[in-house]
Amino acid sequence: MEEDRVIEKWRLKQKIKDKTVYTIWFLLTLLPLSVILLNAGDMPLGTQEEGWCWMYGCWCVYLLVPLMGCFLPRFRAETLPRIADVVSAVLMLYGIIEAWWGLAQLWGWIPSNHARFAVTGSFANPGPYSGFLAIVFPVAVHECVYWYLYDKKCWNFLRCMGWVTLVSLLLVLPAGMSRTAWIAALVSAGYVYVSLTPYTMAKWFGPYKKITWTIVAVAFVALVAAGSGLYHLKKDSADGRLLMWKVAASALQEHPLTGNGWNGVAAVYGQAQEDYFAKGDYTETEARVADAPEYVFNEYLQVALAWGIPVLVVALAVIGWGIYVMHQYLECGLSGGLIAFAIFAFASYPLQCPALVSTLALLLFPALVRLLRPGKIKNLVCFSIAWITCIVCVELHLQKEYIAEKYRLWSKSQVLYQAGMYRQAAGEYRKIYENPCYAYPWVDWNPRFLFEYARSLHKIGLWDESTVILKEALKVSGDPMILNLIGKNESAMYRFDSAERYYRKAADRVPSRIYPHYLMVKLFSYRDNYQPEKLKEAARMVLTKEPKVPSTAIRQMKEETRKILKEKQIEL
Repeated sequence: MEEDRVIEKWRLKQKIKDKTVYTIWFLLTLLPLSVILLNAGDMPLGTQEEGWCWMYGCWCVYLLVPLMGCFLPRFRAETLPRIADVVSAVLMLYGIIEAWWGLAQLWGWIPSNHARFAVTGSFANPGPYSGFLAIVFPVAVHECVYWYLYDKKCWNFLRCMGWVTLVSLLLVLPAGMSRTAWIAALVSAGYVYVSLTPYTMAKWFGPYKKITWTIVAVAFVALVAAGSGLYHLKKDSADGRLLMWKVAASALQEHPLTGNGWNGVAAVYGQAQEDYFAKGDYTETEARVADAPEYVFNEYLQVALAWGIPVLVVALAVIGWGIYVMHQYLECGLSGGLIAFAIFAFASYPLQCPALVSTLALLLFPALVRLLRPGKIKNLVCFSIAWITCIVCVELHLQKEYIAEKYRLWSKSQVLYQAGMYRQAAGEYRKIYENPCYAYPWVDWNPRFLFEYARSLHKIGLWDESTVILKEALKVSGDPMILNLIGKNESAMYRFDSAERYYRKAADRVPSRIYPHYLMVKLFSYRDNYQPEKLKEAARMVLTKEPKVPSTAIRQMKEETRKILKEKQIEL
């Protein structure tokens, strides 16, 4: 009897200890994904330095504490099997928060973070928001299916959370209107179900083979029809991405092994698109959907353009290894999340968003920890990886914090720029730009900062200085407005041939835009540069080209062009 009491007491003590360790892991694992809820309100629109800085700092803490603890034998034995469960629980918790945040925006209770879209969650737009929900979706499916198959009566924390997450995601995921996220969620959920029910597949491809192949044929026809419907749902968007991939693939041929640097991708893409349209071998659809994107909406091409094909191969190997390890240990929810990420990355930009990068790292973390088994060599390797990663995270955290300070100064200077006080704004921008602490190449300049600085210089008549800054901007951006402003600087200094060359480059870079043709109308109508034939050609482009989005500015350009033609007595 006394022995039973001692055993019972020991079991209770172990249970409390297990729950305590589980709770500590859960609270620690909340840290890396807390960047999802970060609102960098004091940063200029479109910058995410605060988010990156916060993410690196959180990963420093998260990696140091758990990985150091994993080398204690008792700690390892008690916690390793539960790491995947903890990561799943954290992902589902954030999934629930984001899903209901999106629903509240859809119902008008909370404002959206984007003027054009009703549902964004805590993200800046519905693209990465839908991607995050798609990554969480297979995790929720895994918890629902796993516990149903192996213990129907057990309604534990993970199973209950799985059903709440699944229902929440199904309510809001369609509202994001992201076709890539829908495909990622469906494919990864199908993978989870097939992985957890192999006997079902064996049965259907055994005695019921004929019925199965009939179902497969019908499903294939349905998928083709659904694919066609998804394509026509946002046809211009799909055509635009196909053009981006085509141009990015051609740009990759220049530096396939070394790449162009992460911040140089937009500039390389812009030049490649300009060269493509300058050849004249393109369709009207391509000319209509072309734009000046910051990224190529395909992270595989983005990584290859930035760092070269070898780095892309290594990255794919790491993700494939993570999927394999999680699949081997029946953690299909996390391997399904990695598959969803891989699919979503094919037609979107998750690596540009700190929240999704942190999600990817968290999905891979349990696979890394699975390597921690008895054995000095493996532990030494994992220990080294942990410390190296922590050192890199600390370095990146400090660097991003420093750059974030530059953005805060920029945000204050923008007040002068937006108020039209260009001389004062140029002075403030010069202080930031010439500060030795932010000297190139240690700090990659934001193209919007450079453009605002250059435009301020243009407005106060410092045209040569403005052009120097704009040429720096061309190293990190493919925006044709930079070329237009260089052309205006050249025109102001009576370098008309040079101005024409830059305007034509801008027109080739994004053929659907009317503004460079309007600038050429003005250029060829100057008394010192009057060229009737070229004026007529440029005016025809302004008056006949249909804009992608009609606006007051375009109407004014057309009216001004008609007025110039009337003054010069030119008929089209």
